[in-house]
Amino acid sequence: MKSEKSKNEVYVLDAYALLAFLEAEEGGQIVKEFLQTPGAQFFISVVNAGEVYYIVYRERGIEVAQLVENELHQSNNIRIIDVTWERAKIASELKARGGISYADCFAAALAIEKDAPLITGDKEFSIVADKVQVIWLK
Repeated sequence: MKSEKSKNEVYVLDAYALLAFLEAEEGGQIVKEFLQTPGAQFFISVVNAGEVYYIVYRERGIEVAQLVENELHQSNNIRIIDVTWERAKIASELKARGGISYADCFAAALAIEKDAPLITGDKEFSIVADKVQVIWLK
C-alpha cells in the first residue's frame, strides 16, 4: 500500500471507504493502514459524512450514529469539509456525465479541489477516473 500513498500525504475519503473501515468490511484494513500513516491528512465532504451518518443510523440506530459523529469531529486527521458553491458546481458538472450518484460527485469534487487521491471501493468512480486519481479498495 505504501506505493500508492501520495507524496503530499493528503487523501479524500468517500462514504464507502469510511464505512468499510468502521464496519470492518472488505477494504477496511487498507483504510485503517492509510489512517495510521503519521502526518497524513484526510478530508471528507459533509455530504459524504452525512451518508455515513444515515447509513449507520439506519443499520445500527441513533446511538451508534452519534458515536460515529463524535469520533469524526474529534479525529485529529479527518476533517469534514463543508460544501461551497464552487465545489457544488464541480459536483454538478461531474453528475451531468451520468452514471455516478450526486453524493459521490461531492467526494470527487473535493479530491479535484485538494488535488488528492480519493480512497474508495465504489466502482461508480470509474466514471470520473479521468479527473480524479482513485485508490481502489478492491
